[in-house]
Amino acid sequence: MLKIFLMILIFGVIFAWEIPQLVRKGEKKELAVFSFLALIGFALSILMVIRSFI
Repeated sequence: MLKIFLMILIFGVIFAWEIPQLVRKGEKKELAVFSFLALIGFALSILMVIRSFI
C-alpha cells in the first residue's frame, strides 16, 4: 500500500511541475502528448506494484 501511495505522490509531483509550465507557454499539443504518455506510465507503474503484491 505504501508503494502505491509513493507512486501516486511521485507522479503527482511530476504533473504539478510540468503542467503549469506547458499551460503557461500555451503548448497544447505537447500537454496532450505529455499527459497521454505520463498516464500510460502511471498505469503501468501501478500494475507493476500491484503485481509485486501477488
